[in-house]
Amino acid sequence: MILGMVAHVIACPFCHQAESMARHGTNRGGTARCRCKDCNKTFTPQPNTRKTTPETEHKIVRALEERLSIEAAARLLKVAKKTIYKTLKKRHAPASDALARL
Repeated sequence: MILGMVAHVIACPFCHQAESMARHGTNRGGTARCRCKDCNKTFTPQPNTRKTTPETEHKIVRALEERLSIEAAARLLKVAKKTIYKTLKKRHAPASDALARL
C-alpha cells in the first residue's frame, strides 16, 4: 500500500472513456500526450502554452531599436519572424487604438 499518491483519472475528450488511456510521448511544449485505446485519438490533457517571455520581448524590441532587420533579430534571438511581428503588434496596439478614437 502506497500512501500519499494520487491517481488522476483522465477521460478521453472524444469518446469520454476513462480507463482506456495510454501514454503517447510528449508534445513540443514538454507536456504529456495520451492516446485513447478505444477511438485511437491522441490528445494533451493539460497543455502548456509556449508564450514569449517578457525578457525575450524586451530583447526583440532592443534589437529592433538597434536597427537590426527582422531577419537578423530572429536569427540572433533564435525566434521565428512571426514572434517578432506579434511582439511589434502587441507593443504598438495601444497607440493605434488611441489614434482611432480621435
